[in-house]
Amino acid sequence: MPASLLTLIERADRFVRSIENARREPDRWEGLCTLQALTDIAAGRTEQAEARLALAKTPPIVRVSPDPPHVPADCREPTAAKLRQELDRIRAQLVAS
Repeated sequence: MPASLLTLIERADRFVRSIENARREPDRWEGLCTLQALTDIAAGRTEQAEARLALAKTPPIVRVSPDPPHVPADCREPTAAKLRQELDRIRAQLVAS
């Protein structure tokens, strides 16, 4: 059974907070997978969002390429601040609805 949107937002928040607490920027894989997950959350695609959040946590040694699946190679890497901004925007939308 897919997680609820609120649960997914909480999971994404914990992941982004872990990056912020480490005082680092997400690597390309983490950032793009998390941004895709946030896009899926905003669109109500819970199963896809859950899978992309899991992908974001994939250790570098296990990744088959530097880019996550289905991401154009020329896509810009999001910063921790960008992920936080997008997460806060989606959370506010969910609360307002």
